[in-house]
Amino acid sequence: MADDVTKKQKKLAGNTLFAHFIMFGSSGSRVLNVINISYLQSRSKRVWVRKPLGSPMAKSKIFRITPKPALPEDEKAEIKRLFDNYKNSMKSIRQYFFEQSLKQAESGEVAQTKHRLEDQEHEQLVEENRLENEKTAMLREEKLKIQAEKTQQNVLASLIKKEGEAKLHEIQIEAFLTKQMCTPFIQAENIEKAIEDALANPVNFNFALDLDGYIYRGKDTSIDTIPEEKRERLSRN
Repeated sequence: MADDVTKKQKKLAGNTLFAHFIMFGSSGSRVLNVINISYLQSRSKRVWVRKPLGSPMAKSKIFRITPKPALPEDEKAEIKRLFDNYKNSMKSIRQYFFEQSLKQAESGEVAQTKHRLEDQEHEQLVEENRLENEKTAMLREEKLKIQAEKTQQNVLASLIKKEGEAKLHEIQIEAFLTKQMCTPFIQAENIEKAIEDALANPVNFNFALDLDGYIYRGKDTSIDTIPEEKRERLSRN
């Protein structure tokens, strides 16, 4: 029984392929459409294949006019009622959007007015800022001018002070040089005489001090040999 069904399916597929050969065999461009059969059968299950996009209408359907379905009167009335409700709903929605657009347009004018007022306020603030900057700049210039004058006075006073100190230093140097010039120095021609005088009159720089502040000059000087009234006392200054 299964073999008979398979044979019938093969025969039907062969007839379908033959029909495609007859339909498209006259045109060389349509030969490839032979493989696009209306449906294929595999194990008693139909698998429909889509018609190619470039294929024309079937010749058997070219002059076929699909009749308009005849609807009952109650169904027509129901369709008309639903369509009228749809039109009324869409009209209401369009009216609502129109009113909202008008409100947005009004709010747009308000926003433009607000924006214009903000621009005016911004310009006013910019002008006030400019005036304040000019005022601050004038105060800064005056302050810098006063500081420059003070700096100039300080520099002048410092220069005067340094000049006075320099003159005083010169005076001190001149006095020191004068004092040094008045100090007797051993000249080259008198050096032998100075040596002889030093050898003839030796000077001992050793001295001692007691607790009372008396000075005893000389290395071999004895305290008992000098009377108290002739002792040299260290100056308190």
